[in-house]
Amino acid sequence: MASTESEKITNDRIVVRAIEPRDEEDWNRLWVEYQGFQKIVMPSEVARTTFARFLDPQVKLWGALAFDTVTGSAIGFVHYLSHITAWQVEEVVYMNDLYVTETARIKGVGRKLIEFVYKHADELGTPSVYWVTDHFNHRAQLLYTKVAYKTEKVVYKRVGH
Repeated sequence: MASTESEKITNDRIVVRAIEPRDEEDWNRLWVEYQGFQKIVMPSEVARTTFARFLDPQVKLWGALAFDTVTGSAIGFVHYLSHITAWQVEEVVYMNDLYVTETARIKGVGRKLIEFVYKHADELGTPSVYWVTDHFNHRAQLLYTKVAYKTEKVVYKRVGH
């Protein structure tokens, strides 16, 4: 089987940067793909509101896109937020969503997105970063164990919400 251009992505071809107003179409495409991956459908109002929040300097919610520098295509995103906690003086960063297109997985894109979050967290003075993942997402966990440690916590969610 012949390799496609996206299958040839190498780490030096990946650039990650903060979301900008001009990225809405690329981000929306990835957002829809991500919902399919998560087997959910969210109202379009959520997408519009979320994208607007990324651009609002008063909101501590950020997004970044990964691009293949050869094709110019957006191939992944990360969303993260900063919040206070009762466990330490500094705020902490919660990485809310991480998504890489199917054809760009296992090529260093996810790691670059996480490193982008780590760098921004350090700049904010909030170096503590955490996230959750599906217990069955073993491919992602292979990466996560290289850039973080797995805690013993179990996540619960309010019923009906």
